[in-house]
Amino acid sequence: MRSLVKLGPWGGNHGGSEHDVTVAPQRLEGVSLRRGKVIDCISFTYLDKDKNLHTVGPWGGHGGVATETITFGPSEYVKEVHGSVGSIGDYTHVVTSLKFVTNHRTIGPFGDGAGTPFGVPVLNNGSVVGFFARAGLYLEAVGVYVCPL
Repeated sequence: MRSLVKLGPWGGNHGGSEHDVTVAPQRLEGVSLRRGKVIDCISFTYLDKDKNLHTVGPWGGHGGVATETITFGPSEYVKEVHGSVGSIGDYTHVVTSLKFVTNHRTIGPFGDGAGTPFGVPVLNNGSVVGFFARAGLYLEAVGVYVCPL
């Protein structure tokens, strides 16, 4: 059995609602972001240990000017997530950017990136397999699930 590790979250700890998966993820299949200057919402698909597909989200608001949908190839996995946390209007702690680094490519950054950067490099042949969050009108905080390959 592969051990799952929960890291984070990065961002604010007040406002919005907590969101999390209900079945443990084992492989990240895709991510969708709605964004403008900040990340408005996130949704994603993943496989569990029995290879069942789960779709989670969207977590966050309906604003933003663009939707980014990322699908990972069969041998592709996310080995780093980078982002930043800053403010927009009266919201002082929201996720202002996200970038994904896989074993094949770098995707993003999405959002303007204002604020304090954070990074989650996954070591020892692990991969990001899912997310948890705090979200309301915007994605206010995001954390990752990591699993060994």
